[in-house]
Amino acid sequence: MKSIFNYFETFVRLSSESKNYIASFLEFDTLKKGDLLWKTGEKCNNLYFVTSGVVRLFFYNEKGEEHTVHFVNSNKFIADLDSLNSQTPSSVSCVAATDCEIIIITHSVLNIFNKEIFEWDKLCRKITERTLFDKIKIRDQIFQNTAKERYISFLEHFPTIANNVQASHIASYLGISQFTLSHIKKELTKKDFLRISKN
Repeated sequence: MKSIFNYFETFVRLSSESKNYIASFLEFDTLKKGDLLWKTGEKCNNLYFVTSGVVRLFFYNEKGEEHTVHFVNSNKFIADLDSLNSQTPSSVSCVAATDCEIIIITHSVLNIFNKEIFEWDKLCRKITERTLFDKIKIRDQIFQNTAKERYISFLEHFPTIANNVQASHIASYLGISQFTLSHIKKELTKKDFLRISKN
């Protein structure tokens, strides 16, 4: 529970009363790799805070091909805000890419927080703004590059993810084939080996 309040404190200083009130509503769950938080066509009814592990957002195109659109690792929130706020079906699915531990804030509890917690609206606005800004910034920095540069940039932004999720999902996110990703990884490994050998 401490991790979520540490995260909150980077945006808004909550009173002790607000912290205790929030804590009384939080739910906790453990996910196994492959467990769905929600899927395409269903409402996203909860706001999730990932305390450990990695979750992945994806969708299927008209050909039935799966495309990864984002990864979220520990100490971050994840939700389809459009679906959550409007209670309409989501256009993406969210799955545990690794075993995860999460904190859940349900839609009904969010409504209570909006009414009862003075700082909540400001807190949510700041978190949403930062999350969207970071997501756009990451995608801009990654996708304006060549395939090799994309992967290197991915490693810089997601250093703990690359070795914990399937290569096919990383390739999908980067918009390259698994063959290309495998070739890039071998090339980078070879360069590291040669650099270490020279030293």
